[in-house]
Amino acid sequence: MSIYSIPPLVSSVLLFIFVTMGLFKGREKKENLLFSFVCLLGFFLNLDKTLLTILQDGNLSLMISRIDHFFLVFIIPLYLHFTSVITGRREYTLLYKTLYIVALFLAPLTQSDYYLKGVNRYFFGFFATPGPLFYIFGTLSALSVLLSLSVLLTSLRSEKVGLKRARIKYIILSIGVAAFVNHFDVLVMEGWEIYPLGNFVFLPMALLGYAIYKHDIMEWRIFLNRGLQFFVLLLFSGGIFTAFLTFAENIFGQNVGFWVKAFFAFLPTIIIFFAFKEKIQEWIVTVTLKEQIRRRQILKELSFSILRIRSVEEAKDIVFSRLGEIFSLSACEIRPCEKDEPTEPIRFLNENDPDWERGFRIGIFVPSEHFPSYLLLGEKKDLSLYTEEEIELLSILANNLALAMDNAHILRKLKEFTESLERMVEERTKALIRSESLAAVGRLASGVAHELNNPLGSVMSTIEYHLDRLDKKSSLYEDLDFCLRELRRADGIVKSLLQTARQRDEEKGPVDVHKAIDDALRILYTEYRKKQIEIVKSYSAKNPFIIGVHGRLCQVFINLIKNGIEAIGIDKGKIEIKTDNAQDGSVMVTVEDTGSGMDEETKANLFKPFFTTKAQGVGLGLYITYEIVRALNGQIRVESEKGKGTRFELTFPAYQRL
Repeated sequence: MSIYSIPPLVSSVLLFIFVTMGLFKGREKKENLLFSFVCLLGFFLNLDKTLLTILQDGNLSLMISRIDHFFLVFIIPLYLHFTSVITGRREYTLLYKTLYIVALFLAPLTQSDYYLKGVNRYFFGFFATPGPLFYIFGTLSALSVLLSLSVLLTSLRSEKVGLKRARIKYIILSIGVAAFVNHFDVLVMEGWEIYPLGNFVFLPMALLGYAIYKHDIMEWRIFLNRGLQFFVLLLFSGGIFTAFLTFAENIFGQNVGFWVKAFFAFLPTIIIFFAFKEKIQEWIVTVTLKEQIRRRQILKELSFSILRIRSVEEAKDIVFSRLGEIFSLSACEIRPCEKDEPTEPIRFLNENDPDWERGFRIGIFVPSEHFPSYLLLGEKKDLSLYTEEEIELLSILANNLALAMDNAHILRKLKEFTESLERMVEERTKALIRSESLAAVGRLASGVAHELNNPLGSVMSTIEYHLDRLDKKSSLYEDLDFCLRELRRADGIVKSLLQTARQRDEEKGPVDVHKAIDDALRILYTEYRKKQIEIVKSYSAKNPFIIGVHGRLCQVFINLIKNGIEAIGIDKGKIEIKTDNAQDGSVMVTVEDTGSGMDEETKANLFKPFFTTKAQGVGLGLYITYEIVRALNGQIRVESEKGKGTRFELTFPAYQRL
């Protein structure tokens, strides 16, 4: 063996690895089986060339070449058959079947002088010389290669799926180039003393090995990793054997036969091989699988870590950042599925897909019950394709992401339900507190009513007696009449307090809000007329009627306006009262003052019974106001800020007059 034996030997070993991988996968896909047959013929051819660089017998060399070409003639239909299956072009079926028949007739003729008539001796070894029938094989083989390359190039331009495009591209650059280069060996067969270019087919075939390893275009990666280990170990042992054989040649020369020198080189080769075998295998795994192992581990950790996340957005953010870190992606997004959009577990995008234009190349379906989506991934930074293993891990990640998103949705619903329950409990607690306070108010009101009813009744009877005997035009009559009205209002307040505490229903009817406000202002006139307080009324409500009791509604406005008068005090100020109708027709009333305002703590306790900030106050005015408004199916809100006044907003359902 010489240095000239190494290129065809490397080519034959690499092709043998591809044959093995193709046969392992041949039962699953037809193209794998055909590919293995193409590589098998290439293996025979390069094994033939390797032996011809070693052998010293010309007749034996010719016999080996003829045996090789007995099988090699079938490369004519195999090229086109393999290309048709890879590209899905069925119009060449009849042609390659015809070529199989031609190869069958041509195969026996390869053993005659009409096909290979002899061998020539060159500096690198023997090489066959062609007979007239060889040119038929050469012509048909060249035409088959050119037609196959044309079909592959046409399919490459029309193919939309990235994985299939990559497969065709690498087949052109490997098998196509290897077949093309092999045809230059005809020059050597014609007598040109140059080293055969076809011996270097391991270079384009190594490109195919890279494509299988990097992109897994033939889905053989697991076999390629094993084959790569075998190939490296074979190169390692072959290199050692060649070194020792060369050393033996220099020592013994022609005094010792070839097989003795080969045995001398074989023994140390075996010892060194087994001494370094495991370390070489570990190194190969470290170099070839380190990145895959790292990605696989990170994807598995990510798949399990997102299950512990309690937020949909957080889960998405983590997936985006980690996938971008793992694959160095140009784009990554989780896109919700459109209504009635068909779903596929894996979608390889093409130029016609809208997501392609946004930089995405593959979509992994996220089967979430509440958020069905697609995990869209762009190209990797190294422009490599997604392998079958990576897609499988991404599918597991998508399933776990779906669980995480559904879990987060359920947790959010549970949180909202819990918060709703807490609010209900708080409202019921406040209602209970008000109920207990109301009971105390009821007991107080009963005592107050008992103590006040008799003196009020007596005073009112006395005034009524004198009014009957006075001239209605006298000033005293007007004063006594005003006093009587005020006493009756006081009597109504006592009864209102008692009715509020006992939560009694009384007969209700249409009440004019404007009239109730005017009556309240009339009653409070003596309290604000001597102060620097401006009363501004703005009645914009076209329908001011609500269902209620005039006296109780009047009491609401008396308490609110009086609260504003007291908040302004001796300062100059303004109380503005506005009415309007909301879009749904309800009656809105706003009572706003420019008084001292209140802090947050005061505002929070404003409507509680017995709560007051006044030295002489009892703390029932605004509480009674709140209860009256609620009894009228209304709402009351307060806005206030310390030093900037207070604003009460009341809303009542409107009475719709027929």
